[in-house]
Amino acid sequence: MTLRLSLLLLATTLLSAAPTPQQLVVPGRSLGQVQLGLAPATAHLPTTPPNSTDGAMGKAWASWYGARPAHGAPTELDVYTAPPPGDDGSHRSVQVVRSTSPYFQLANGLHAGSNLRSIRAAYGALPLATTYSVPGGVRYLYDAGPKGIAFETNGKALDSKCTAVIVHLPKLAAKKFYVSMGQYLHGRTKPR
Repeated sequence: MTLRLSLLLLATTLLSAAPTPQQLVVPGRSLGQVQLGLAPATAHLPTTPPNSTDGAMGKAWASWYGARPAHGAPTELDVYTAPPPGDDGSHRSVQVVRSTSPYFQLANGLHAGSNLRSIRAAYGALPLATTYSVPGGVRYLYDAGPKGIAFETNGKALDSKCTAVIVHLPKLAAKKFYVSMGQYLHGRTKPR
C-alpha cells in the first residue's frame, strides 16, 4: 500500500469517527440537538411525549426511552427544566440533559460506555460530586462543574464504566439538581 493511500485511509477513518451535529455533546451548551438555557418549546426536545415525568414548583424532570438493545436496559434521555436564575418563576429553561446512550459523544470521543480512566485522561481527577442509587446499583457522579459536563459511573475504579453523560449549565449549583436527579431516577418506573 502506498503512503498516499495509507494517509487517505487514515484521514477517512478520523473524519468518520467525528460525531455528527446530532451526536455531538458540547459541555455547558448541548447534547445532540437539545440545547441548554432555552425554553423547553425551543430547546429541540424530542417531539414525542416523555415516557416519565415528575415536577413541582416550576421544576421538572422528563425522560424519553430509546429502543432496548439486545442485552441491557433501554437507553434514555433525561431533561431537567427549572426557572432560570433571577426569573420570577413564570418561565422555565433546560438546565440539565442526561443520556445513557453511547450515540452521543464529546469531540474527544468520550461517551456512555467509556471508562473512568479515559475520562480522567481527558479531564483530570474530577471530584466526586455525589452518589445515588438507581435500579441496578449505586452511581458515582464526577463533575467538571465550570465546564458544564459530568460523568455518571458504575464504580470508582479506573475500569468503571460511564453509565451516563450529563451536560449542565456551567454556573449551575450542581448539588441542588443532583439530589433531585437521584431521587427521580430511583423512584420512576422504567420499561422492562
